[in-house]
Amino acid sequence: MFNRQSLHIALLLWGCIFSLIAALCMFMSKNFDKHKRRWLLVTLCNCAALLCSDAIAWGVRGKPGSAGYAAVVISNFLVFSLSDILLMSYHGYLCCCLYYGKKRRPVKRIRAVYVIAAIALLLVVLSQFTNLYYYIDVNNFYHRSPGHVLSMVLPMIGMLIDLSLIIEERRNISKRLFISLISYMILPILADSVQIFYYGISLTNIAISISMILLFVVAMIEQNENLAQKEKEAADLRISVMISQIAPHFIYNALTSIQEMCDTDPKEAGETIGEFAEYLRGNLESLNLDGPIPFGRELRHVQTYLAIEKKRFGDRVNVVYDIEDDEFLLPALALQPLVENAVKHGICKKKGGGTITIQTRREENDIRIIVSDDGIGFDMQKVKEEDRIHIGIENTRKRLQDMCGGTLSLQSAPGSGTKAVILLPQE
Repeated sequence: MFNRQSLHIALLLWGCIFSLIAALCMFMSKNFDKHKRRWLLVTLCNCAALLCSDAIAWGVRGKPGSAGYAAVVISNFLVFSLSDILLMSYHGYLCCCLYYGKKRRPVKRIRAVYVIAAIALLLVVLSQFTNLYYYIDVNNFYHRSPGHVLSMVLPMIGMLIDLSLIIEERRNISKRLFISLISYMILPILADSVQIFYYGISLTNIAISISMILLFVVAMIEQNENLAQKEKEAADLRISVMISQIAPHFIYNALTSIQEMCDTDPKEAGETIGEFAEYLRGNLESLNLDGPIPFGRELRHVQTYLAIEKKRFGDRVNVVYDIEDDEFLLPALALQPLVENAVKHGICKKKGGGTITIQTRREENDIRIIVSDDGIGFDMQKVKEEDRIHIGIENTRKRLQDMCGGTLSLQSAPGSGTKAVILLPQE
C-alpha cells in the first residue's frame, strides 16, 4: 500500500536521481570554471549519496535479522556522516564562488566551518559506540537519543557562518547566485527547526535536495552566460586580428605599388590586384571561423601576402619553405602576423634585405612551426620593458592557447635576426 513512508522514500529517490543527472551534466561540461565545477560536482554526488542512504534507511528500518540490522546501522551512519561531508563540500563551493582569485578573505571563518564539520563528523563516529545521536533497538528500529539535537545544531552553526560570508559578499555576486547559495542554508535551517520538534519525515534532506536544484540551475545559467561572453570576446578578437592584419599602411602601400605597375607593367598590375583581392578575402573570411583551419590553407594565405610584398621590394624579400608536414590544424591568421613582422621589422630594415624561412616539423608530442628571418633583430628585454609587442602577436598567442592549447615563443637579438616558434599538441 502506498503510504506516507513510501511517498517519503520516493521523494528522496527522485532527489537522488536528479542530483546524479546534474552531477553527470556537470562532469560532461568542459566550459564551466574548473574550480567551481569540481566543488559543485563533489557536492552533487555527495547529495545523491546522502538522499539514497536516507531512502535506504527508511526502507530497511524494522527489517528482522542480522542483515536487516547491518543495513539499518550502515544506512543511518551514512546519512549522518554524509550530511557533515556535504557541509564541507558546499562550503568549498561557496568559497570558490565568493573568493576565488581574491587575496583578501576571512580566513578564520572559512576555516571555522571546516573545523565544525570535522567535529560533527567525529561525533557521528563516536555515536556508533555511545548512542549519542541515535540507537537501534532489538527490532531494528531507529530511535533518536537526547544528544540528537547536537547533530543539527553543529551544522546550523556552520551554515550561519556561511550565511555571514554570503551577506558580506552579496554586492560582488549576481542576484541569482546569491539566492541559490543562501537557499542551502535557509531551507535546511527552517527544516531543522521543525524537525527538532517533529519526527517522521526527513525534512532537512528534502530541503537540501531543493537547494541542490537551485544551485545546479543557477550554475548552468551562469555557465551559458559565460560561454556567450567568451563567444563575444572571440568574435571581438577575430575582428581585432583582422584589423591588425589589414593595416592602413599595407593597403596604402599595396595600392600605390599597383598604381605604379599600371604604368610600367599592366599585366603584373592585374596579377597583383588579384593577389590583393585574395589577401583581403582571406582576412575577411577569418571573421566567420570559430575553430582552427588546415595549415595548408593558412600557408596559401601567407604566400599571397608574400607575393605582394615581393613585388614591392623585389630581391630584398626572399622566402624559403621547408614544410615537412602540413596535416594539422591551427587558428586562422596564426602564421600571418609572424611573417608580416619578419618582413616589416626584420629584413626590410636590413640593408639589402634578407630571407624568411618557414618550417614545420612533427615531433614526438608536438607540431613545431618556425618562422625565422636573418633581419636586424631586436632586444627582447627592451621591447618587453617598453611594452611594444605587436597586437597581432599577442592576439595570435591567445588564440593558439584558447583554440589548440598551443604556445608561441619569440627569440631575437640585435643583428641576429628573429625566430618565432609555435608548438601545437599533436592531439
